[in-house]
Amino acid sequence: MSKILSGVVFVFSLLGSSVTWSDVDGARDTVIKVVDAFRTDIVADKAVLSKDPVLLEKRVDNILANVVDFDDFSKKVMGKYYRRASPEQRIRFASVTKDTLLKTYGTSLLELDADRINVLPLGPQGRGKETKVDVDFQMESGGMLNISFFMEESKKGVWMLSNVVINNINFGLTFRKQFGVMMEQNKNDIELAISAWRESLAKKS
Repeated sequence: MSKILSGVVFVFSLLGSSVTWSDVDGARDTVIKVVDAFRTDIVADKAVLSKDPVLLEKRVDNILANVVDFDDFSKKVMGKYYRRASPEQRIRFASVTKDTLLKTYGTSLLELDADRINVLPLGPQGRGKETKVDVDFQMESGGMLNISFFMEESKKGVWMLSNVVINNINFGLTFRKQFGVMMEQNKNDIELAISAWRESLAKKS
């Protein structure tokens, strides 16, 4: 359970203007495609992938590449410190975050029951740019996860994952706070904070 909570974490964005129902159907369709890919390319092939972590990571990356902007994800995690970071530090931070989360997320997906993943109908939406799509995931161990995928339409008309809330835990906010704490603990030294971030994520993989 802890792996999927720490791994399903690719995420983050703030709310903006309202959207119409004719637009939000595309958000749910995108989530359905991602969930179906999880089911067929990952969970259904767990016997092979559990023994081949490199192939597992590659498949997860292939699924998420078109719906997750990892550079933007990392920028939002760094928050107000992003402007202070050098281009090299930004690239390294994004790379460490992506690589570690892909490993963790892939391992987490192997714990799901492929026959009990349900994308729920769209419910009432807020007045922001994001559209919430709820998915119930049944674990093979018997536990249940409710994951809210917050999707935002890009300028190119592509729905991208902007935040994830798992069992009412907002991981966008959680990760920003965690990196802020690391900055404080390392006397606002970005280089040291990035190293601490790498160690922290490595412990969850």
